[in-house]
Amino acid sequence: MLLTVRNLLPLALLGVWSCSTNDVDLIPQAQIQASATVMPENGGTLNLVVTLDAVSTSEVQVQLDFSGTASADDYSVSATTVLIPAGSLTASVTVTAIDDSEVEGSEFVEVRISNPVNAIADINSVASFTIDDDDQAGPSIVLNEVLYDPSNSALLGDANGDGVYVQDEDEFIELLNTGSQPLDVSGWKVYDASALSSAMPRHVFPAGSVIPSGTALVLFGGGTPSGSFGGALVQTTTTGAINLNNAGDVLTITDTQDSVMITFDVTPYSDNPNESFTRSPDITGEFVQHSTVGSGTLLFSPGTRLDGSPF
Repeated sequence: MLLTVRNLLPLALLGVWSCSTNDVDLIPQAQIQASATVMPENGGTLNLVVTLDAVSTSEVQVQLDFSGTASADDYSVSATTVLIPAGSLTASVTVTAIDDSEVEGSEFVEVRISNPVNAIADINSVASFTIDDDDQAGPSIVLNEVLYDPSNSALLGDANGDGVYVQDEDEFIELLNTGSQPLDVSGWKVYDASALSSAMPRHVFPAGSVIPSGTALVLFGGGTPSGSFGGALVQTTTTGAINLNNAGDVLTITDTQDSVMITFDVTPYSDNPNESFTRSPDITGEFVQHSTVGSGTLLFSPGTRLDGSPF
């Protein structure tokens, strides 16, 4: 704290030292601190509090300077100038995290004070906090095609290519690894609605179920799949059926921690199409009946793009 002392010399010459409150102007020192050290990205807030070490008879003003790995897109501030009224010791501003869908990891912010008016800034005072990212990098996997109602006309519904039509065996789902690295789905589980309610999966992906980058995995209900299927990994369910109900059902796929990775509600598509529903375009598009896209003749394309070409 700095003191400006006036009118002391004449008194000193008289051998008398005197100092009154009217003779001394206090110049307070300003410091800053954060009300929390971690702020969640989803709805998180905290206060930046500027405190003086002495009361000022004039309004104090300081600027806030921000630095760190977080950017202006990651948080907002109610004000970047803090005003402390005369006679007060503290004032604060509010920082609010901005929620987004980007996987950024935790980012930190440092705040210092500068350009003080009617005060001096403590150059060693820093307020630090971390924004805790709530977006986690998950597996890059897409449900690209679903056949829950194979055609029962001759072999038009023989999706697994084993030479016979069996409703439960020719049902399939097609998963695509859209990431740049192999994806291990060993231990993941597949349910229809009734299986999920009883916690009894229709399929558990066995050990070694690793989907290479850019490759599909096709899960048939059963039978003896025959064909190249575009080089996809091919499996049949451990229970002999995916068991998706044509009148309405929900497909659910969970990981080894039982976190839901994929869901597909059959109900909006429950019109007994006798063909699959596929994304158009592949990977990014909405689900449409297969015969309405591609060549216009294929009823399904397990392991390949909707036109039958490899991924």
